Amino acid sequence: MNMKKTVTKEKASVKVKHPIIHRSCFIHPAATVIGLVELGENTSIWPGAVLRGDSNLIILGKGINIQDNCTLHVDSQRGISIGDFTLVGHQAMIHSCKIGKACLIGIGSIILEGAEIGDGAMITAGCLIRGGTKIPAGAMVIQKNGELKIYENKARVQVTIAGSIGYIDMAKRCRKKIWGPHTIDEERAFYEEAGVVMKELGF
Repeated sequence: MNMKKTVTKEKASVKVKHPIIHRSCFIHPAATVIGLVELGENTSIWPGAVLRGDSNLIILGKGINIQDNCTLHVDSQRGISIGDFTLVGHQAMIHSCKIGKACLIGIGSIILEGAEIGDGAMITAGCLIRGGTKIPAGAMVIQKNGELKIYENKARVQVTIAGSIGYIDMAKRCRKKIWGPHTIDEERAFYEEAGVVMKELGF
């Protein structure tokens, strides 16, 4: 369908067909992708996840996984951008924000409008990142007793990327209806490949 919508503060218009989905992407039949959404190579969207680009752009790079029951939504002022090999855990909620490459967004985390998550950062399970908050690259973020604690340079970027590589493989297996755990050797291979990807991404 042809789209002509205001997508940024600068009132640029989108006049191309959306969603734009790379042929290698995996979108589970129980997921929902609507509107101004762009998905890069080997990105996967899992059951119950909703990407609703009705008011602005949602742009995902390559090798990203959006796990079960996540919600990604935008407002008219800001879209969403997520960098390559970022892992978004189950039931995360992401609204009109910028997330860098090789980030971990933990289970049940909420990232609100205008927040910026630096490359390689780890947002652990259950964190609330309020609007406009800027998380440094490589930081690990923990929420304890309602307080957000930021530990700079503590993120485990290779672990995050290995998880994302594992999800690329799971998507391929899901298409073929192959079930069961990865072997220790497969997980070791994911981790080794993640080391190569880290260098390619500039870490």
